[in-house]
Amino acid sequence: MVISHQFESLIATSDRGIVEPLAAKSWEFSPDRLTLRFKIDTSRRFSDGSCLRAADFKKAWEGGLEMTPISSNSSLSDGLANVKGYGKFKETKEIEGIKVIGDDILEIELVKPVRMFLEYLAGQRFAVYKLVDGAVIGTGPYVISEKDKELTLMPNPYYIEGAPKLKAVKITAVTPAEAFGKMQAGEIDALLMAEMVDIPGCGKDSGDVSCAHGQEGRHILVDLNGMPGRFFSDPKHRLAFQAMVLKHTDQAAEAFSARSFIGDSQTFLRFQAGRLQEEESAAIIAEGEKYISRFVEASKKQPLFFAANAKSWQWLYELLISAGVSLTKESKWEFSGPGFWDMYYKTYTPDIFPMSISISDGDPDGLYHILGKHGAVTSPMIQRAGVTAALEEGRQIIDVSKLPGQYQVVSRAVLREVPYIHLGYLYNRIAYNKKKLRINDALIARHNNNVMAFRPK
Repeated sequence: MVISHQFESLIATSDRGIVEPLAAKSWEFSPDRLTLRFKIDTSRRFSDGSCLRAADFKKAWEGGLEMTPISSNSSLSDGLANVKGYGKFKETKEIEGIKVIGDDILEIELVKPVRMFLEYLAGQRFAVYKLVDGAVIGTGPYVISEKDKELTLMPNPYYIEGAPKLKAVKITAVTPAEAFGKMQAGEIDALLMAEMVDIPGCGKDSGDVSCAHGQEGRHILVDLNGMPGRFFSDPKHRLAFQAMVLKHTDQAAEAFSARSFIGDSQTFLRFQAGRLQEEESAAIIAEGEKYISRFVEASKKQPLFFAANAKSWQWLYELLISAGVSLTKESKWEFSGPGFWDMYYKTYTPDIFPMSISISDGDPDGLYHILGKHGAVTSPMIQRAGVTAALEEGRQIIDVSKLPGQYQVVSRAVLREVPYIHLGYLYNRIAYNKKKLRINDALIARHNNNVMAFRPK
């Protein structure tokens, strides 16, 4: 959330989903789409006054791969996995396919075409930075400082686009449970990623708190640990769980009703390539009904570890108990702290792991982010061979007329191999005090995490 305020990527995605220049003035693919060349905007400056150079991007990306991450996800992998030399980086400490040609040309060589490669580079994690006297600086609109767990954003005096409308901004972390109360009390003026917070009647019956909604961006999932030797390595158990849970989507809708929730059992949205006819998806889901009794009985011999991190998941815990599914004593719906995500990325201990995840919608390759072989936010718990293979094949398709057929293969694999149960999605949104701030009402896309959307009243 913080990155976009201080750092800039080569390109950006506009409010209308169009790729636009940012730190790169222009770009060009080779005819075989294996080489992508960027012309860097060297008039852009870091907050120390130094000019941006092509070499800064290569150094930033390779330096980022050498950092010990605080986050557990492999944030650069789904974008760089097909760049020449990426797989050898641990030994060579350099990515052969990222080349600097003079001050203003950055060239990237791929081992095979990736349709969405350009769009991946708009991601915040591909932003340029450099270290100066131990401080990390960028070319973005703000300079960030931290004190007592509070971030202060002050305008970057060298920012090429001009000073941001909000001159001094403080960002503090608040839990979803306390966020709305703090807004009502006037302790905070705006809430980024407000889809994570229960705000009843957001924008209608919430007093001075108003909301703006963007695209469907945060998907509500129930992951099943299908690793070898685990309970859900049995595909019939996964099908049974899916059929059981999707009979009760009304309970999910009620639990997430104050968070702009829309129920949907398919991962791909109605406008996306790969969406199945409702009759077909319903038939695949129904295949699991004949295994439900078998699944419930098996759980009595091998109780399942259920781990969630929000009260919004209490309904699912209680549904499983009422259906006779045996859960371990350690199971609960309100885990907290960094150890929760370690279970997904590092220890793989849960059998059932409800979560929400931000997935870029539009091109169906956005699903690679979570289910791809090199997906940045995937886990061995949810890797399924058929899904992985179909996604790898799909991302190399350049002719967009061929996308629906290939990504329907992905859709069927997701429903049959069940890496997760897809309950629906939340609209991205931001909340703000309408007496103090105004916002661009044309807010689209994923701009729910940046204060640049606000203007003072």
